[in-house]
Order: sequence, then C-alpha cells, then structure tokens
Amino acid sequence: MSSITNIKEALAQAKKDESVGISIATLSSGQDFCLFCTEIPKGHKVGCHYHIEGDEIYSILSGEGVIYTAAADKMEEDDSINFRPVVAGDNFTIPAGVVHQLKASSDMVLLFICPQSHLNSDRVVAPCLTT
Repeated sequence: MSSITNIKEALAQAKKDESVGISIATLSSGQDFCLFCTEIPKGHKVGCHYHIEGDEIYSILSGEGVIYTAAADKMEEDDSINFRPVVAGDNFTIPAGVVHQLKASSDMVLLFICPQSHLNSDRVVAPCLTT
C-alpha cells in the first residue's frame, strides 16, 4: 500500500475534464485499472461517450439520476437508447463499445473504475443520448 486518499479531499482538488464536462479526481491507480470519483450537480450530465477497449464500472455513492446507454453501432436507430434510474448504492458495468451518459436528478457522487486510457486515449465522444 503506497498511500491513502480521502474522497472528500480528492474531490476538492478534482481537475476539469472538458471533453465530458466533469471534474475528475484519481483515488487509486494500478497497472490495469484506476479508481476515480466525481461530483455531478443536480441537472448536470456526463458528456456522452464510449470506449473501444475495457469495461468501466460505476458505483453511485450518493444521489440519484438516470444512466442512458446505446450500442455504438446502433445509435442511429430510434429504439436503440436504453435508460434506467440509478440511486445511491447502485453498481453497474458498462462494456466497451457501449455509449453511455449519466444525468444527475440530485447532487451525485460517482466512483468509477476503468483503465487510465479511458481518460486520455480511449474515449470517443458521441451525440447526446438525453436532453
């Protein structure tokens, strides 16, 4: 164990990621995956995107919202968008190739686990799935 990171302290120093419109803090990093967190204010959303390789795991620590998803190769189809309400305590995996967008209906704190590449080299911005 190299260090201990406090979520509240990390969020206070989170850096804005302009491509998805949220501030992201690194909590832990490993060789194959990293643990990140973000705060999403009520009414705000994570920019719509997907990844070519690797899954992403979301864990809602507080708040509630809606997760929107669609297969990247079927976004143009009218019935391709799926959505589901999420609340504090919910955890789910978003596979590679699935477009995703999370919208907060109350102030939300989100933990997410993914490879570091999801934040810099493996992110494809997609058209918005929600209004």
